[in-house]
Amino acid sequence: MLRAMIAKELRETIWIALVALGVYLVATVELMGYNLESMVYMERHWIPFASGEFGSMFGTISACLAMALGFRQSIWESFRGTWPVLLHRPVRRRWVMGAKLSAGLGLYLVTAAMPILLYAGWAATPGTHASPFEWSMTLGAWQIWLAITGFYLAAFLVGIRPARWIGSRLLPLVGVGVLVVILAVNRWLIGIFILDACLVSAIFFVACSRDYS
Repeated sequence: MLRAMIAKELRETIWIALVALGVYLVATVELMGYNLESMVYMERHWIPFASGEFGSMFGTISACLAMALGFRQSIWESFRGTWPVLLHRPVRRRWVMGAKLSAGLGLYLVTAAMPILLYAGWAATPGTHASPFEWSMTLGAWQIWLAITGFYLAAFLVGIRPARWIGSRLLPLVGVGVLVVILAVNRWLIGIFILDACLVSAIFFVACSRDYS
């Protein structure tokens, strides 16, 4: 049953990942120096991954992707009124939420990894740019990739919290957004894992204590 639930979540959210993947592709190709409108190559004068252009682009698109997935998996169920059906099956609520989170996080991580690999593959290819490149230069991008999971979990938590929109409901997303930026900039890997663990615990607590009837 859990496999079926994960497959259901993937079917319902794959279109979000495909849209984000298209945006990633266009933005990454532009950073490489290829103008998609005129199909003309113009050499960029910055060092891949070191100048910050890729990080800012990647972080913005990834945050939008993560929040879109989190809201789609939580708020959409409330709009359709399907929470009672999902949570009153002969399966624990933790397993239901775990299946949703596994599908959403997995989809985000796979989708967001593709532009990093594409850009790094281009940067590592001889003759593509007149700049030095080492694979260790991609560490900053991977840390942003991991830190953005906090946006997904916060959006999911906002979607299942029984609070007013004009009030405290959006506070987790605002607070987590500030923490994610701090953790990503300072590259505090342990802090990212602690934040994600706290958010997952909060999601399970709300899911198990809220009355969805």
